[in-house]
Amino acid sequence: MVVDMPSSTNERFKEFFQAYQDENGRHTYVEQVQKMSLEGLLSLYVNYDDLLRFDPELARLLGEEPEETIKIADDALVEVLKIEDPIYAASEETKGLFHVRFSNLPDLVDLRRLRSVHLGNLIAVEGIVIRQTVVKPLLIEGVFQCVRCSQVHYVRQEGGYYTEPAKCVNPNCGKNGPFNLITEQSTYTDHQSITVQERPENLPPGQIPRSVPARLVGDLVDTVRAGDRAVVAGILRMKIKGMQKGRMATFDPWLDVNFVSSREKEFEEIDIDPDTEQQILALSTDINIHRRIVRSIAPSIYGMETIKEALATVLFGGVSRVAPDGMKQRGESNLLMIGDPGVAKSQLLQYVHRLAPRGLLTSGKASSAAGLTAAVIRDSETGDFGLEAGALVLADRGVCMIDEFDKMNPTDRSSIHESMEQQTVSIAKAGIVAQLNARTAIIAAANPRFGRYEESRPPVENINLPATILSRFDLIYVIKDEPDPDTDRRMARHILELRRGHVIEDTEPTIEMDLLRKYISFAKQHVQPALTDEAMERIEQFYLNLRKESDESSAIAITPRYLEAIIRLSESQARMALKEDVTIDHVEAAINLLRASLEQVGRDPVTGRVDIDFLLSGTTKTSRSKMQIIIDIMKEESRVGSSDVVSIRRIKELAKEQNIDEEFVDRVITQLRSNGEIYSPSDGFVKLA
Repeated sequence: MVVDMPSSTNERFKEFFQAYQDENGRHTYVEQVQKMSLEGLLSLYVNYDDLLRFDPELARLLGEEPEETIKIADDALVEVLKIEDPIYAASEETKGLFHVRFSNLPDLVDLRRLRSVHLGNLIAVEGIVIRQTVVKPLLIEGVFQCVRCSQVHYVRQEGGYYTEPAKCVNPNCGKNGPFNLITEQSTYTDHQSITVQERPENLPPGQIPRSVPARLVGDLVDTVRAGDRAVVAGILRMKIKGMQKGRMATFDPWLDVNFVSSREKEFEEIDIDPDTEQQILALSTDINIHRRIVRSIAPSIYGMETIKEALATVLFGGVSRVAPDGMKQRGESNLLMIGDPGVAKSQLLQYVHRLAPRGLLTSGKASSAAGLTAAVIRDSETGDFGLEAGALVLADRGVCMIDEFDKMNPTDRSSIHESMEQQTVSIAKAGIVAQLNARTAIIAAANPRFGRYEESRPPVENINLPATILSRFDLIYVIKDEPDPDTDRRMARHILELRRGHVIEDTEPTIEMDLLRKYISFAKQHVQPALTDEAMERIEQFYLNLRKESDESSAIAITPRYLEAIIRLSESQARMALKEDVTIDHVEAAINLLRASLEQVGRDPVTGRVDIDFLLSGTTKTSRSKMQIIIDIMKEESRVGSSDVVSIRRIKELAKEQNIDEEFVDRVITQLRSNGEIYSPSDGFVKLA
């Protein structure tokens, strides 16, 4: 600490910039000033803790009189720059653009706790940037010329409002104008408006998220974008709400930003102290850690072990990588649950929402395309267009849960195609062309099309979703409500005992929710699993075996997209145990999850083989072969007959000789009619179109 401090605030700031040394004896801010000169930077970043240690009085002034203190600090910076590089400091291009940015402020205010006492104070808020406008020039110092006498006036623009001279300073004129702005000689800086909103995980249940607009100027513009989690520090100001006569004496707050920092690290907001870290590391050594984590997922919901393991796997996620050619490989997995009414799909989503370190829950019926991805909105004051982030962008680096997925408008639902695979949201509207990050896992729940899942119908008929969406889910599970005396008895006893508040075996979580949340956060931050040679061989063997079945039966059992899904799921299994290496055991667990999914929705009921087309199109290789036989019968009969019209009874007789039942013939004829390939000129007869 300096004993003999200079008297003026300006001199004390100069002394701080020039004399401060860190623990290693380096002149931190002298080096930063020199770097500004060499690289053409405009801002000097000062850690508040450094200022507090060097000169507590300056730190106090910054808190009590932030506007004046920051101006003095900016002037002191210019004077220090003149010593280091007089030419750069005196350049017309940088005139009035040098600023001191104060980071690590102690006064971090919750957006929900912003009050009138904070007006005029230098504060910091943390949240998600949900809206940003385009960058525009902001007038700093206007050069005006009197129209009458050509006298030139220099007027500093304060508070972002356009101000002309009050009157001409020429004693021979002294008129009140008019004045022309000489744009070429005036000084400008960049200007951008953003809106910062509360983080979803901090939002109290049933509350509307709070937000505050903020103004970025100079080199702060475009440092954050919609969807980013950021810390924004500045002076809280106010503007009059409305301009009509007799207006209410209420004001809208806004933040005049001095410093902004984007928090790119996932789950950084979860603090893990050393004691908790030791607990996490101790948990990871348990050989039954996978089982304990799965039992801790919604323990009050009876059964559903496979579903809960899949949910845990999605929560941990795989590793996102960039290929040598620049192609991105996503690490997040997508999960779809199709279930009969009343099987606790929504409760599972609610629990995962509370458990996920960064999670966002929405309902399909109440969601639009813009609400899920991003919207272009018009600013009510300026009329400018800006971006507003949707649910998938706000859940970046986390999990987005969508309930009632089948109830969404098909047009709105199709908007998430890009984010499910490329993990981006592209916008091209109103002259705004942008691409936002949506690196999120999606867990969706939907009801069957006919109320209950009908085994007699193919999955594509039961699942009220298009094939383009289904193919992007790594795992699809069917939850059926089937009567079974033993299962029903155990479930009834389980629910009744829980209702009485009794502790039942396997219902209490083996890992507390708060600790498990931190465990997931720690795993995603510090563990980046990689495939071992043995794991790669096992994945390759599984994939090739299924592809070999495809060659033999001409049914596509598995596609390369599912190969990537196995890799993601295997990495997630390794993360659950905090392992850096993906072993065969992790691969086997991932294969079991995928096999359970394909068994439910991708198995040909006739041959018993996995046929992925059965899920995506509703027709298997066997069905397509039978359909082709029926079409060939129609063609042959229309060729040899006296007319092009073919009797349906004759088609069924010939199809029966090929071991094709009448019910299947009726289904094929109905499908061909709907496709426009045939039509019926009269009852009982068809004709090729």
